[in-house]
Amino acid sequence: MTESFTESEARLLAPYVTRLDGDVFCLRNLPEEVIAVLFAYYSRSPDSLRRNLVRLIRQGDLDVGGAGPATPDGDGLAGARDKARAFHEKWVVGYGHGSVAEHAVAHVAVEDVSILASKALEDVRLASFTEKSTRYVVFDRDRWHRPAELRGTPEGALLEEHCDALMDGYREMMPVAREWLERRSPHDPAGRRSRAVHDGAIRAQACDVLRYLLPASTCTNVGVTINGRSLESAISKLLSHPLAEVRRLGESVKEESRHVIPTLVKYAEASPYRVETEAAMAKEVAGWLEAAGGGAGALPEDLGSDAGAGNRVRLVRWEADAEVRLVEAILYRFSDLPYGAARRAAEAMDAETRGRVLDEYLGRRGRHDPPLRELEHVTYTFDLVMDYGAFRDVQRHRIATQSNQDLGCDLGYATPVEVEEMGLGDAYRRHMERSHETWERIRREHPACAPYAVPLAFRKRVLFTWNLRSLAHFVALRSSRQGHVSYRRVAQQVFREVQRVHPHLARHLRVDLDDHDLARG
Repeated sequence: MTESFTESEARLLAPYVTRLDGDVFCLRNLPEEVIAVLFAYYSRSPDSLRRNLVRLIRQGDLDVGGAGPATPDGDGLAGARDKARAFHEKWVVGYGHGSVAEHAVAHVAVEDVSILASKALEDVRLASFTEKSTRYVVFDRDRWHRPAELRGTPEGALLEEHCDALMDGYREMMPVAREWLERRSPHDPAGRRSRAVHDGAIRAQACDVLRYLLPASTCTNVGVTINGRSLESAISKLLSHPLAEVRRLGESVKEESRHVIPTLVKYAEASPYRVETEAAMAKEVAGWLEAAGGGAGALPEDLGSDAGAGNRVRLVRWEADAEVRLVEAILYRFSDLPYGAARRAAEAMDAETRGRVLDEYLGRRGRHDPPLRELEHVTYTFDLVMDYGAFRDVQRHRIATQSNQDLGCDLGYATPVEVEEMGLGDAYRRHMERSHETWERIRREHPACAPYAVPLAFRKRVLFTWNLRSLAHFVALRSSRQGHVSYRRVAQQVFREVQRVHPHLARHLRVDLDDHDLARG
């Protein structure tokens, strides 16, 4: 559609759009809720967005006064904000058109929250997160969260003493680790790496080794980009959490988000369904297991204690006919067959023919090409055991279904082999043993707060269901050389499990099976 604007219209539009001609352009200098309304007009107005924007300006909803764009908090956009809020009250709240809220985006900075709380925040599928790295940052001794529930209690004093000792150990071992790594991999002045780059690599490797000492109460920072619809859901989940820190985080996120998308988070509240059901199920399941004589059972003793070796990856559910399912999806996509006919055709193929179809479909992918969508019709469910440090990274793969168990100490802990070689093994083990004791003592009176005492070295369980497309991305990214040894081994074991049941499909997964330890290029 070719559209032209008068000179006066062009002057009005210029501050708010990146171009006045062409079919593709971006919006700028507008409040998020106004942007959401403008996009919503696409479904209800025959006019273009720019034409509707001119109309809003001329009706006085954007009072620019000829002086260029108004600031988001200034008077110039007050009318537009008010109209946007009225629109959202009617259509999003009144009529339930929640998709409108997906066009408004909030950028939320969250600082000095515990790692434990950050995992609750990041348990959102449709959002983008960037978190303070345990690889590139040496964490401060006193920056860990003191839970309100434990203030003035013996358990609070115990946690204070324990976390201070863990952070002291982390800081005291850091120069020892860096010196040992420097001796193992000295800088070569004639090499390609500058001294600054080499020192950065040594620091990163030392942080990777010693991150296992950091307690889950350690404070971190998280940057969040999220649309209004997902944010409302995330706030409700935070407000429904058993930990006071997480509930306060939900209140703060809601309060600050009201400055940018007020109507879209206005009705975010704690969910009685979530709160009551989680409490009821925890009680009921405990009763069922006790009546059944324990039920769960412990892990075997031969898990090992070095970093990554104690990770356990079990493929617990998969489709025996996965290749047929993928071929049927390919036939369906590239033909006009109904599903039943595509299925019968895939089943009628011999293994060699199906293999050729799969090779044609999967074999041309370039280095930076994502797998195609038909892989999403094939799924795998894994029972994963990994240290909490690895979980921080694995959890980010949210195009999956995750069922998380609480963090504790019963599954043991990982010990990087470098810790032993550095001569720090005895001190490290003392910290871990004390962590287990502290966790046990706090758990008796305050079970929800006990995970604050647990270092990243300790393991947890999580049930993951991936589709093959998402799994392919996970394996390629997390097995790569620059990854931490712990989650690299998780990714490698995930690949081997797929290879065990579906070798032809596994041939098309990209994986690095070499053992690079902590040495990164």
